[in-house]
Amino acid sequence: MASQKALISLHLFTFTLLCLAFTTLSQVPKNQTFRFINQGEFGDRIIEYDASYRVIRNDVYTFYTFPFRLCFYNTTPDAYIFAIRAGIPDDESLMRWVWDANRNDPVHENATLTFGQDGNFVLADADGHVVWQTNTANKGVTGIKLLPNGNLVLHDKNGKFIWQSFDHPTDTLLAGQSVKINGVNKLVSRTSDMIGSGGPYSIVLDHKGFTMFVNNSGQQLIYGGWPETDYGSIITFDVVPENDEATAYELVRPIGNGAQINLNKLNYNATYSFLRLDSDGNLKAFTYYDKVSYLKWEESFAFFSSYFVRECALPSKCGTYGLCDKRMCVACPSRKGLLGWSESCMPPKVPPCGKGDKVGYYKIVGVEHFLNPYLKDGEGPMKVAECRDKCNKDCKCLGFFYKEDSSKCLLAPMLGTLIKDQNTSVGYIKYGV
Repeated sequence: MASQKALISLHLFTFTLLCLAFTTLSQVPKNQTFRFINQGEFGDRIIEYDASYRVIRNDVYTFYTFPFRLCFYNTTPDAYIFAIRAGIPDDESLMRWVWDANRNDPVHENATLTFGQDGNFVLADADGHVVWQTNTANKGVTGIKLLPNGNLVLHDKNGKFIWQSFDHPTDTLLAGQSVKINGVNKLVSRTSDMIGSGGPYSIVLDHKGFTMFVNNSGQQLIYGGWPETDYGSIITFDVVPENDEATAYELVRPIGNGAQINLNKLNYNATYSFLRLDSDGNLKAFTYYDKVSYLKWEESFAFFSSYFVRECALPSKCGTYGLCDKRMCVACPSRKGLLGWSESCMPPKVPPCGKGDKVGYYKIVGVEHFLNPYLKDGEGPMKVAECRDKCNKDCKCLGFFYKEDSSKCLLAPMLGTLIKDQNTSVGYIKYGV
């Protein structure tokens, strides 16, 4: 019995030593932990969204790897986002925000950013409430780094990534960053330049494609992207030299099996590029080239543009409502005809649901809706009176678009920008009488 107890005690002692050894090996060295308090002077250089910002650094970490740096920024007073900035102050060129941690839950003055011995990276508000964290406590993290590609990583003693910002995109992909079906599978726009929370536009990867949607009161409407093709489980934004001499670079979307879609070709080093879903719903790439003296960020790709997909097909091109022709907002459609367009142009008000006998329609010849290409011009064939009746009975219908050559009917749950088109396409806009 004594020998049994001794054996059990020996096993317990050995187990305790192993646990202690594991804990010691997997902790962050105390002199590499930190606690940064969000307070003090703001930076004085021009930065995206006209934001105020504070650089995050201390005696141990600079958190700077050209051209990336960790910061807090705000666009409204006392509402701060922990983020990664791209670009340097000495450029005299606009610096950009390429990753946000807590854009839907801003913190305040005196919020804390803490990297503890347990390996967890935590953002807490001034009252101690945890707003964001990496959830990496006691998972073997021994260090934190901001890599040259803009990826913020927590790693173990062997350099293996336990957590990385590349796995948590918001509206932006840096070169080498991906969206994944078995992970974060979409980019979501900001609400506006001033409001950083998630907006109405998204681009989503699933087995039906890589599709751009606008959220219309909870209804997801297709407005762009690459739908109706299975691109596999991962899509990466990347920058690839065109040749061995690297005299030009291509912005590409690798889509698996060695295939890729070329977005644009640049005649300079495009290593520092990012792809973003902007607050207006356009998908754009920006490229940083430090060999020029100013304007070092160039818009190097735009989905809705003169060279890719017609600009007038962007739902927000003319704001809430308007007629677009040849990349310009040319008119504000109304019951009185086509008036001059301005930002105050609004779609007509319609009566409450169930008041179908109190609606009328005004007609616009030669227009189509942004949904037309994705819904194959709607249903049909049917007569225009049948199409009108369907819209009357649908409370979400704000108008319909009728293709006279094919007798197809498309109901429009939102209006936005109407596209000048061939005369066989006619728009009928619902209004209250």
